[in-house]
Amino acid sequence: MQHKDIIHRLHSRNPLAVFAPQPVGVSFESQEKGEKIILLLRAHLITLTGAILEIIFLLLMPLVIVPLLGTIGINIFWELPARQVFWLFVVWYLFTFGFAFYKFIFWYFNVYLVTNERIIDYDFKGILHKETAYANLNQIQDVTPKVVGFAGTFFHFGNVYVQTAAAKPEFEFHAVEKPDMVAREILEQVRLEEAEKPGEIA
Repeated sequence: MQHKDIIHRLHSRNPLAVFAPQPVGVSFESQEKGEKIILLLRAHLITLTGAILEIIFLLLMPLVIVPLLGTIGINIFWELPARQVFWLFVVWYLFTFGFAFYKFIFWYFNVYLVTNERIIDYDFKGILHKETAYANLNQIQDVTPKVVGFAGTFFHFGNVYVQTAAAKPEFEFHAVEKPDMVAREILEQVRLEEAEKPGEIA
């Protein structure tokens, strides 16, 4: 199936998708009348490997440290009141789950959109801070996909670099799935935009 068939015939209903053609039920700030989301992209799931390993390490740390302390004669269950030990574990695991939640929302809200009018980069910086950059299709000058390394080749993800004449001269869609297909679709939308009559929205 060619990339046009995949993108234009499918409608993604998966809210956690990393490559979502025409996502159902998704809208965004400043969306104009008649503007349609062609692609919603997130970083490939493989990019979460480091965060997942960190979370596993944090989850297992108390189970490792307590026995290690026992080998040098320190038994926290004897040294500290039971209630204090309980709250130490509660605080530690609350911190761990808070860390996991932060990593998830950082991944989930860092999205790239390709619409029939523009490209948009939502850059999530923190709980209360995000940056949004966009370029109209008629401002796009060059699109270059790049796959680097064994992981990128094996799992088919990479970066897409978009040169523009907008306020932000270069957009980088980082570690997105099917970068070649993404680049072709952006160029296809540019071609369609150039074929439109002034003021017309496809």
